[in-house]
Amino acid sequence: MSSELPDIAGLKRAVQSGQRVGAEDVSALAQTESELTGGGPIRGGTAATAQSLAMKQMNFEEKLDELSRKPQSHITRDDAREIHAAEGRAFNKPPGPGSIAAQVRSIADRNEALGVPAMPGEASVYITKDDASEAQHAESTIYGGQNPRGGIAAQMQSAADKIENAYRG
Repeated sequence: MSSELPDIAGLKRAVQSGQRVGAEDVSALAQTESELTGGGPIRGGTAATAQSLAMKQMNFEEKLDELSRKPQSHITRDDAREIHAAEGRAFNKPPGPGSIAAQVRSIADRNEALGVPAMPGEASVYITKDDASEAQHAESTIYGGQNPRGGIAAQMQSAADKIENAYRG
């Protein structure tokens, strides 16, 4: 084992560039630090910093795992805020474009624009043509003036048509 420790700034830079810190890394750094000091890891030292970063990365992974079990249509802006904060802490920098947090925010923004998920008691049980029209407008705004074939708005329009035809007999 090397008898040198990385400096804390170097450790933080490595994490900012995407480096993961695992339990084995923390253990090796703590052992090296103990050997160098003769009295155990140093409070606020390299091993303690590595332990803190490893815990933040584990928390981010747990939050991401929790979010991945949620239906995409149920992802909210609160979820986006939580994953943004967790990712920022895990990699010691604010998440940028293309980050997981940015992707989750995009999904949450789309869901909000489309009004999904519907909250209980918020609307009637049946989809109306007005509901479908609002969804088409929101969807076309998101997709640059186009409504994707088979998208939520198209499905809503189909349901509204079927309901209207059922009323007519």
